[in-house]
Amino acid sequence: MPSGYYKNDMGDCGICGKKLRPLYKNKDWEKRKYHVSCFRELIADINNYNELAFTKYGHTKKVANMPINEAKKQKSFTITFE
Repeated sequence: MPSGYYKNDMGDCGICGKKLRPLYKNKDWEKRKYHVSCFRELIADINNYNELAFTKYGHTKKVANMPINEAKKQKSFTITFE
């Protein structure tokens, strides 16, 4: 791996938010949006995504396009199917 400073043209990882650095072994490094390790961890988590989505990735459960806590406060709401 080359040492020294990199240009900050790569941006940030879409998963962890840390800065990306170029990978010179592969030619597609300019188009990458994620760290290799972050992407591998995401792929491994797909198996249990329904459990991990709310704890690890910050998703919120929604009912009728409202967060579930807000929906519970309302006494009634209507669900329509098209």
